[in-house]
Amino acid sequence: MQKKIKRNIFMLVHYLSIYFLWSGLCFPANAQTVKTPTHLSEKEKTGKVKLDESVITVKAEDIEHARKNEEEVEARVGNAIREIKSFIRSLEQDTKAKEIYRDRLQQDKKDYQSRNVNPKFFELLDREITVMKEKIDINNEQIETYEDRITVLHDQTKVYSDLVVLLTLIAQLEEDISMTPSDTAPIIHKEVDIAKNYIAEIQDGIKEKESVVSFFTNRLKEIRDKIFVDEQNLAKDLKSVQEGIENDKLLGKLQENIDRILLWKKAVNEQWVMIFKTRLETSKIRYDIALQAWKNAELNAAFLAEKARRLEEK
Repeated sequence: MQKKIKRNIFMLVHYLSIYFLWSGLCFPANAQTVKTPTHLSEKEKTGKVKLDESVITVKAEDIEHARKNEEEVEARVGNAIREIKSFIRSLEQDTKAKEIYRDRLQQDKKDYQSRNVNPKFFELLDREITVMKEKIDINNEQIETYEDRITVLHDQTKVYSDLVVLLTLIAQLEEDISMTPSDTAPIIHKEVDIAKNYIAEIQDGIKEKESVVSFFTNRLKEIRDKIFVDEQNLAKDLKSVQEGIENDKLLGKLQENIDRILLWKKAVNEQWVMIFKTRLETSKIRYDIALQAWKNAELNAAFLAEKARRLEEK
């Protein structure tokens, strides 16, 4: 049974002059509240502006709602991480297989060097070894990209957990004040200053994360366009290796090599697309986390300011 929460009202001070979007919580007017800036337009989000204030009320059921949101995020993140780890295991197994195949190609090259083999066969063999090395490298690159996604997903759960903690602190402020010595007010004021500086850091980070999202959006399009042209050029280039050869058996052997090279190269290119899609999605998650962290930081600064004020009046 959740402990009964006493009514408690406090207002955000005027320094809270940037956008505070309170998502997912609907509050009645007769419970514990903080007073926050109203929502900003898209234009207003680009700079610091002074806002009228609007009351946000925190009740026990609101904390429970935030906790349910937290649990839903944790469930989604848990499923996503399990799926990603499965992808990673598949990539690790594929890498081992490709390393064995690469070693076999290198051994074949050594064996053929002692025979009277057409130089064009060696040319294609070298190119297949090269593209196989690319396949191994891209597997490792994709694994690192997935591991980064897992880290970010863990961060996503934490920012929603922080919101639950903040709402709980607001709800228990009056009780907290009754048990806190009034001479701790100066310490709380220092915490307010730290909290305000942290808000500024988050704002700078959001701008940076916006740029990262834009970069990966553009880079993904560039890669898709480049891959299409590169695959066409590669096919023409490899086909030219067969020019001047009249031996049907050798032509067939060379064609097998060409087909494998094109197959591996296409797989590598598809992975590059997937890597940048994943990086773009991860950058968007980082941006969303930063926005939620901003909201949390605004609320935390307001909470500390009100706590300091009440301690001084105690």
